[in-house]
Amino acid sequence: MATLQLPNTDARLTYLAIQYHLARPGSELDHETGQPAESGLSSVATALEPQLDKAVAELDLSGGQQMRLDSAISGSINELKTSQLLDAGGRGTIPAFAETLRRLFPEAADDPDEALSLAGHMLQLRRRIAAQVEPEAVEPGGEHQPWWQVWKRRP
Repeated sequence: MATLQLPNTDARLTYLAIQYHLARPGSELDHETGQPAESGLSSVATALEPQLDKAVAELDLSGGQQMRLDSAISGSINELKTSQLLDAGGRGTIPAFAETLRRLFPEAADDPDEALSLAGHMLQLRRRIAAQVEPEAVEPGGEHQPWWQVWKRRP
């Protein structure tokens, strides 16, 4: 379990990334069993939301949540970069993401260049989070392989 301390802007960007993740169908399912994942980000969103107005937010993440958050940040970066290509209303592929973006960063809703700037800040956030947490690549029972690398799974 890793504990992250995030300044306000980083906490809001993290929450934005989590909302991106949660809006994707099947994002909270375990890829091997198809059941709800124990290491999902919905509990992280619930813990983070009341802290968005604080100067520093604190989060506890398991190894699985760290991996999901990293994926969510990557997807959010792509969504922010493409907002410039979409219409001026800032409508992206995930409506919940656009709504959360407007609520947390209203200046980005009016200015596509600001959204691009947020994408750069989110990339820096991803690097800072990776530097803060210790990698927990080994799950109980062996090495963890990405779900899509079925050829590397052990019977």
